[in-house]
Amino acid sequence: MDAEQQIRQVPTESASTLAAAAARPAVDLRRYYVFQIVNEFNFVSAIWIVFLQSRGFTLSQIGLAESFFHLAPVTLELPSGSIADILGRKWSMAMGALLIAVSTVLMFVADSMWLLLPAMYLNGAAYAFRSGAQQAYLFDSLGERSGSNRFTNILGKLNAFAYLAIAATSALGAALADRSYAWPFGLTVGFALAATWLAVGLFEPERPEEARQTMAGAITEALRIVRGDRSLLALITFMASLWTVSALVYLYAQALLSERGMPVAQIGIFLSATTLVTALGAWLAGRLITWRSFRFWAITSTAVVAGSGMVLAGAPLLVALAGLLLAEFFAGSLEPIVSQRVNDSISSAQRATVLSVESFLFSLTMVWAFPLFGWSAERWGWLPAFTGAAALACAVLVFFLFAARDTPRRDPVDVAV
Repeated sequence: MDAEQQIRQVPTESASTLAAAAARPAVDLRRYYVFQIVNEFNFVSAIWIVFLQSRGFTLSQIGLAESFFHLAPVTLELPSGSIADILGRKWSMAMGALLIAVSTVLMFVADSMWLLLPAMYLNGAAYAFRSGAQQAYLFDSLGERSGSNRFTNILGKLNAFAYLAIAATSALGAALADRSYAWPFGLTVGFALAATWLAVGLFEPERPEEARQTMAGAITEALRIVRGDRSLLALITFMASLWTVSALVYLYAQALLSERGMPVAQIGIFLSATTLVTALGAWLAGRLITWRSFRFWAITSTAVVAGSGMVLAGAPLLVALAGLLLAEFFAGSLEPIVSQRVNDSISSAQRATVLSVESFLFSLTMVWAFPLFGWSAERWGWLPAFTGAAALACAVLVFFLFAARDTPRRDPVDVAV
């Protein structure tokens, strides 16, 4: 599930650096940092597919359920982004955390598709309410300090801490699942409620009066911005496709490794290790972008992420595991780099809504890609399915590179806070 955010969808430095970053009197970011980390406590992320299989659900049914997860952002991503822009980012984040608790309870008790599908939809709704609001809250709170890759550095390190939290909780959840699945599901619900409380207590950063508009107006303006900027449209389309492939590799790795004979606990431990590598990539993002260009990291990350699925399916087990670790490193490092590039191109008034467009495109792709991939893997095998996913990512990369070459890079807009 982000992460993602699973999948990805998906952050900070030492305590002294965080205090310095939060030095602006109006907005104390320490509570936000705690919320971001607690919000990522998910004890079922490494075992939910195995759990559903133990309940008798097939890969095709799980793929259909996952498509309902992404149907929620398709229908709610832009409205939720506009809600964050109009009512406030913290209320959108609080709603997202609360929906995690509700959807996790429903998934645990689901004994048929009639319960599983609503559970997955509500979990996807949680993702929709959090996705754009979290980045928008941080970027607006930093104000003028968000430029010169400062946002990349802060977000990358904050993501790193969040990934460490994911790694620890997913490993613990997998270990507890050997005793009873009630433990990981119960802990996920409890910490989701704690994250809801933290979000409600956040201080909303002030924004100019012109940033306040109707929901329809916010959505219309955001779509106008994306449609009128070919480079921005190509960028978010490319990233949506890359996150789709990354999510397919990570999520279906659970079933693939299970077929190779790895027990549930070992799968959970290994996937937790991949999250540690993702955290390392996120931590180094601010340095990596100073070494080579954005184009270089986009091409390299696509090659590694797209190729990791084929390696996972066709190479010896140790090589396959190494490929997955490498893919997670590049995925973790690219996310903050892309976020800085996108946020620099938009204003505060439509920030959360525009950021939601990328998540909308990602979910729109996953609605058909996830069940199609599961069906293809069952019919033809893992290697052809992963090869097709890699071809998709590479094709969209070519589209992005041509659009970026033909469209001059514009100067970042001034952010009013």
